[in-house]
Amino acid sequence: MKKLKEFTNKLDVLYVEDEKESREQLSEIFKLLFHSLDTAFDGEDALQKYQMKEYDIILTDINMPRMNGIELAQRIKTLNPAQAIVVISAHNDSEYLLQAINLGIDNFIIKPVQMEQLKLVLTKVSNLIYAQNISQRYKEELERELEEKTAKLSHQLITDELTGLLNRNALVKLSNEKNKNRVLLLISIDNFDHINIAYGYDNGDRLLQEVANFLKSRIPKEAKLYRVNSNEFAIISFDKTVSEMNDFAKIVQDEISHHKINVNKLSMKITITIAITEGDDCLLKNAHIALKEAQQIGKNRINIYQKNSPIELLQLKIQEYMPKLRKIIAKKYIVPYFQPIVNNETQTIEKYECLARIVDDSGEVQSPLNFIDIAEMTGMIPDITRIMIDKSFQMFQHNDYEFSINISEYDLNDGYLHKYLEKKLKKYGIDASRIVIEVLEGISAIGAKKSMEQLLDLKANGFKIAIDDFGVQNSNFERVHAMHVDFIKIDGSFIKNIYNNEKSYTVAKTISEFGKSIGAKIIAEYVHSKDVQDIVLELGIEYSQGYYFSPPLKTLQ
Repeated sequence: MKKLKEFTNKLDVLYVEDEKESREQLSEIFKLLFHSLDTAFDGEDALQKYQMKEYDIILTDINMPRMNGIELAQRIKTLNPAQAIVVISAHNDSEYLLQAINLGIDNFIIKPVQMEQLKLVLTKVSNLIYAQNISQRYKEELERELEEKTAKLSHQLITDELTGLLNRNALVKLSNEKNKNRVLLLISIDNFDHINIAYGYDNGDRLLQEVANFLKSRIPKEAKLYRVNSNEFAIISFDKTVSEMNDFAKIVQDEISHHKINVNKLSMKITITIAITEGDDCLLKNAHIALKEAQQIGKNRINIYQKNSPIELLQLKIQEYMPKLRKIIAKKYIVPYFQPIVNNETQTIEKYECLARIVDDSGEVQSPLNFIDIAEMTGMIPDITRIMIDKSFQMFQHNDYEFSINISEYDLNDGYLHKYLEKKLKKYGIDASRIVIEVLEGISAIGAKKSMEQLLDLKANGFKIAIDDFGVQNSNFERVHAMHVDFIKIDGSFIKNIYNNEKSYTVAKTISEFGKSIGAKIIAEYVHSKDVQDIVLELGIEYSQGYYFSPPLKTLQ
């Protein structure tokens, strides 16, 4: 629970449940996990609350009076297609589940709610939101650094050309001077990119000038005002406490949110997010960390810097693991382990999935979980995939098994994949029809046209396509149908309890029937016992994979 809370304690959640007892029981758990929790007693009540506040996750029952969970999800997805929604329900109708999947429901929690299932689902959804936020923060950080370098080339002096304020160079110089009695406010105009697009860049510049004048007229006499970046201003005080500057920030934030700014006969209303830090060094760096944390939560916020924040800890983790990961890749410590996939009709191994492991000089085998997130953030995933492809092809060059290799959106975005695979086919004399490209179902949604084109191109050239972990991401049957996939792998969260969980059974049955309707074979993952395998066979699922048959091994069976 403590580990889960690391990902959920920044999230704002709306929980919708018509049964009072259930709502109150789960609310006590959710209050311990989330930053804030609002509850609603039916769909209409929830929709009203949603229109008044932003939420990271919507947790909703399906079967409710006035407006059920499916209709609520439809209305919310119309307002915000990217909204994360998790269904909590005892409803047993596969039609409802199919509707939910097609709406892009992120996950399902089955009543009666079990803590392990709850933790698993919330971890997956929270990790997805966390990963999206991390990706956005790094994108913004790169954009900010580019703006800084451009500014240094364009302006050698310490005055900002647009506003007449002191610029970043001046602030950096001052920050390097030792003075413990300094408090810095970093002010960011919310959604400034959208303002530029909506009103034009000239009007965006005029808005910056007006904001500069507004701040200039309100700063304390002893304080200094800077324009730090395109939409960021800084105020540094030498004789005020953090508490006093926090009070000042609240006043400025309130005034500007109620103040209409007139630019070329256009009336604009804006909000600002403010970070506050103090000390004698790293003022601006710490302020930016606090600002990013505030922006993760939402707009129009004030955040006071705290040491060892999540962003700082992430930076330390990257610094620690980067050299290790570079060594792992350089020495090709990445090796494939092979888990068999059994044909349920013949009860024989027909194919294998190639799974990445690390084996160092001492022979110790490690899971990739310790480094995969760092590899994603630092652009090293394609390097790992190349090693996996080459070593897997070596293993399968002298037999007739099919084998699957996991491909990420980073591989597709790099654009190297098809040529590299063709090169390895020729080198090892393997036919493309034996290769299964496994992708997460979300890739076709995230990567859009570019990813779809590459996957369809691979398919046209003889490779097979499998959708991995189906049912837990942006499940969309129409999109999967358009991809002409050969295999659909049902996510293990639905398979592992299928023998005693009616909801899991219904989801697996729905996906299995869908696969048959489009000519795709179904693979059940996480088959860990005879009880699970018996149900898989009962549903007519073509293939099984899991520890019931074999864990991933370094050799073929």
